[in-house]
Amino acid sequence: MRYVIYLTLILCVSTVSAEILFEDNFEGGEVDKAKWASQGTWVIEDNADDHDVLGKKVLAVQNSEIGLSVDEFPEEFDYYADFKTVSAGLTGFCFHCQDSNNVYMHQVSTAGSGHTPQHIRWHRKVNGNYAVDAEPFADEVNRDQNVWYRVKFEVRKDYKFKVYLGDVGVEDKDLTLVSEWTDGQKAFEKGKIGIRMSGGERAQYDNIVVATPEFNIFPVEPRDKLAVTWGNLKKK
Repeated sequence: MRYVIYLTLILCVSTVSAEILFEDNFEGGEVDKAKWASQGTWVIEDNADDHDVLGKKVLAVQNSEIGLSVDEFPEEFDYYADFKTVSAGLTGFCFHCQDSNNVYMHQVSTAGSGHTPQHIRWHRKVNGNYAVDAEPFADEVNRDQNVWYRVKFEVRKDYKFKVYLGDVGVEDKDLTLVSEWTDGQKAFEKGKIGIRMSGGERAQYDNIVVATPEFNIFPVEPRDKLAVTWGNLKKK
């Protein structure tokens, strides 16, 4: 009987902990090489912005091309991040990466961008060559440079993506669907995540969380649950 109870507890803990696949708040002061294989300029900087969901440190990325996660991720997941475009008005979020030449690379293009500002720029990179589909924000709300926002990508089977945007600090219910895209070429089924910047592009990132689909990372239950919230993520 004791063995059965112990096995049940192991299974319960394993099931809950598997719902958060990846998290990084960059508070360690250095890029965590157990999580990231970065390229170019990835620097942990002091956070100069006053917001209670941002900690003392943030990741600044410039001229990096594609830096990848160490781990691979399944076909389906939700990807959250806080971000701020600093120059050139672009971010580059990468998904299902096989290597730096074979990835999905999706950009949030804000004010200040020289490439279709106020758009989601859906990219497929195959054998080093990019193809892009640029779609204007469906909510017709302009996003500014040097302002923090929260993004959520839903990555689903059948090569489908949705992206939501909102003010930094908001929960799922306050994120707005701004674009969706399906890769008709079905290039990459699963792989690593990453960040890509190029040329004069520069952005800051914080609170990156990858979770199993539709898992609530903003629980209303007591804080000692295993689920992640932005509040306790910054305190780890």
